[in-house]
Amino acid sequence: MRTPTESRLQVKPYVDVSDERSQMLEEVNFKWLMAGMGWWVDMSRFRSDPVYASHYLNLARASESMELRKCAAQLQHQMGIDWQ
Repeated sequence: MRTPTESRLQVKPYVDVSDERSQMLEEVNFKWLMAGMGWWVDMSRFRSDPVYASHYLNLARASESMELRKCAAQLQHQMGIDWQ
C-alpha cells in the first residue's frame, strides 16, 4: 500500500546535461577571447541568430589567436553551424 507521500513522488527522466554545460563553458571562453581581441559579442543573440553567430565565428576563425580559432571551431561544431 502506498502512503500519500509516495503517490505524489514523480521520477524525472535522466537528462545528460554535460553537453549543455560544455557548450556554455565554451561560449564563456569564446566571449572573453573575443573581448580580448576587441570584439564584443551579444551571447543571447549569438545563441538565437545563426547568421550573427556565423559572422563572429568567422571573425574568430580569421584571428591571429590560435586559442580563439580552436574555441570557435569547437563552438561551431557544437552548434552545428556551417562556415560561410
